[in-house]
Amino acid sequence: MKKGFTLIELLAILAILGAVILVAVPSIVSTNKKSQENNYNQYTQNIENATEIYVEMHPDRYADLKNTNGQTVNINTEDLVASGVIQGTLTNPKTDVQLINEASYVTVTNQNGTLIYTYVAP
Repeated sequence: MKKGFTLIELLAILAILGAVILVAVPSIVSTNKKSQENNYNQYTQNIENATEIYVEMHPDRYADLKNTNGQTVNINTEDLVASGVIQGTLTNPKTDVQLINEASYVTVTNQNGTLIYTYVAP
């Protein structure tokens, strides 16, 4: 009596494994992309929140912004780092490239008395 698998049995196992891989890999790639997108969205939200804190720390500098509907101000991320509301260096989580502070900023717009913060990355 021989021990082991026949060629047909090995081919059947390989076909089953191939089918499992064909189903699993796209799901894993999709999950990874969603995770990166969520990470980037959280990153931008944190920068926008830091800008909100920065504006509240400097009420005299942004009094016109708070009182004038439709007014827009760009706040450089370099100012956020210099004031300490953001610590360390800014790195784009999608590309892992360090952001040059002069190239990234947050646009703050007064829309009917509500300040809207929008992060703009290079």
